[in-house]
Amino acid sequence: MPSKIVDNIHLNVKVNNPTHVMELPEQVVKVELSPFEWSHNLICIALPKLISVRVIKFQEEDEELEEEVDLELLQDFTINCRVDALAWSPETSLNVLPKCIMFCAATKDFNLRLFSSNTVDAYSEQVLTGHTDYINSIAFESNGEYLASASDDLSCRLWAMKDGQKCVAEFALKSPGMSVCWHSEEPGKLLVGEKNGTVRIYNVERQQAILSFETFQTPLLAADWSPANSLLVAAIAGGSLFVWNITRPNVPLDRQILHSKGWLLRCSHQSDQHFATIGQPANTLKVVHTSVKQPIANAALKCVGGLSWHRKLPYVCVGVDRSICLWKIATN
Repeated sequence: MPSKIVDNIHLNVKVNNPTHVMELPEQVVKVELSPFEWSHNLICIALPKLISVRVIKFQEEDEELEEEVDLELLQDFTINCRVDALAWSPETSLNVLPKCIMFCAATKDFNLRLFSSNTVDAYSEQVLTGHTDYINSIAFESNGEYLASASDDLSCRLWAMKDGQKCVAEFALKSPGMSVCWHSEEPGKLLVGEKNGTVRIYNVERQQAILSFETFQTPLLAADWSPANSLLVAAIAGGSLFVWNITRPNVPLDRQILHSKGWLLRCSHQSDQHFATIGQPANTLKVVHTSVKQPIANAALKCVGGLSWHRKLPYVCVGVDRSICLWKIATN
């Protein structure tokens, strides 16, 4: 859709400045907040030559904190390859002994790099090979058994985390795989979004697609499974946000034109009606509520390095140039 039409649709939408901005020494390539309850205060920040794991603290959770928000360095991990995607492992926890940090980075050399650390000794890095093109999305199953990866090589692969980190399944796709995600309430099911506009949910054990959703628009560059409601699936294709109820997969529950081209999408952890997207024109962040016609938050960004929601607090997090920006969204 031409950008002028999109601009006219949202002509009167207020531009929202971030609630908090935290400066960093280098450009943020990717950012990912932990989606898990027991590690919700951890953030993974990919910079050009390292991945920085930090504790993100808010006054909403700690009244004794002097600043409204604070980033405390936990550990840096050196990396010599551009990071294309990040995913937290549910094995990560600072509440056990020894402490455990575990996450995966997909890098531009078509590999997966699994990092683990006890925060005291030297960290370990394991390289998982097999993909033959760029990896666009990675995600750990909520019990930590599998890591899923979707690639431009027309495949989605499953890696057994508790069985030698080996590839145990490969789903052949009809177009590049753009997104993979699991849902904690739907064990054994994996969502895969393809660039051709199709979203499928697979039964991992049978290695079969059990549901599919069509946008009939291309390119589909992101899809997500609402952590707040396992019945809702969303995708951004072309410039439109699509939301489906999985009990009625043939017709979208909601469709909104947001961008001339959208490429990032994340569903809120706290509300099944709030969605954050980023797209053209002007690298624009939009946060929408499905019952409201216009975006409830709107911001043109210099350059973007990832999009993530906080697990417990109503914040959208975006890497913007050399900073981490947070927008507080009223999701109640």
